[in-house]
Amino acid sequence: MALLLAAAYVSEIWLAESVVGEPIVSDLELEEALAIGAGAAFLLSLALRSRMPAVPLALAFVTLTLLGRGSLETLTSLLLGLVVMAYSVGAWSGGRAALIGALGLGALAGLAVLRAGSAPLEARDIAAPILFLFTPWLAGLAVRGIRGRRGDPRVVGLDGVRRWGRTASGGAPDEGLVRELRELIERAMSTVILEARNAQRSMRHDPRATERSLTDIEAAGTEALEETQRLTGLLLSPDGARPAELGPGLADVDYLAEEVTKAGLPVSTTVTGRPLPLTPDLDAVAYRVAHEALMAALGGTRDGSAEVFVRYEPDLLEIEVVDDGVPLGDDSQDTAGLEAVRREVAALGGTLDAGPREGRGYRVQAQLPYEPDWS
Repeated sequence: MALLLAAAYVSEIWLAESVVGEPIVSDLELEEALAIGAGAAFLLSLALRSRMPAVPLALAFVTLTLLGRGSLETLTSLLLGLVVMAYSVGAWSGGRAALIGALGLGALAGLAVLRAGSAPLEARDIAAPILFLFTPWLAGLAVRGIRGRRGDPRVVGLDGVRRWGRTASGGAPDEGLVRELRELIERAMSTVILEARNAQRSMRHDPRATERSLTDIEAAGTEALEETQRLTGLLLSPDGARPAELGPGLADVDYLAEEVTKAGLPVSTTVTGRPLPLTPDLDAVAYRVAHEALMAALGGTRDGSAEVFVRYEPDLLEIEVVDDGVPLGDDSQDTAGLEAVRREVAALGGTLDAGPREGRGYRVQAQLPYEPDWS
């Protein structure tokens, strides 16, 4: 296939009037023979696509650069080669190479947009290269997943360890990494939502408060992006390395209370008993109890306040969240988040009770048995 595409490319070049055209950098003079040679080398490198998919990707970048703004529409063989290359990056890249390959395709799509040269850029000028490159890439990912589930030795051999933390024997994903990623996104999105609500309230009468909220939103988004990239890299890493840091725990409850207070629901926290070291799972679930209860109160009540109680007993950790708000609908604040936390609490041998209080308000109480983690 690589030889046929290269031969077809040389034939098309012979019939074409101009290949290089106007270069992207106007002061840069490019030899047409060099551009033609780069295109032929790219198509020939497709013979290595299953073993070294990064090689055709790199040569494709060089080829598009050397071709300047020359038209590609008449070079059908080169366009077919780009499709095969993008598919191969998805189908044959594993571990960190998969992430690098996706970033490389993004850079290649950006170069293709620059080649369009229209000013201002139209939506189709941006969408066309992205669809052209990432559609076959997604098809390659799908085929790779099918091969992996069937135990194709070519896929397992390239990865060493399956993508997304799966072992070569088909084990489950690394639950710790998946949970940390979920908690990271959850915390970042909670901050964004709370600060956005705060900005809406202060937009007219307190521009400075709005500016602070927008700054917090930017900071939360930046932190989430950096941490997501870190965790994604760990999930894709062949050694299955675990992160050194864990997600939010009870130490973050005061921060959570401050953010909810800014969003319009005053929150106070009270800790009783002697705080003892908790296992990571228990710490994360305890935080999620407080988080989901406060989110339910914030979204489902008005004209109220909330209190968070953390009680350390000798063999029991108790998290209680009560509010005195007026319900916006019925007096139930049960949410999908609370139901998910209820299942997590039960998995740790604990219980979670939730229901309306006498008079007005709502109460969520979780009791979690534990032994101090002195490790």
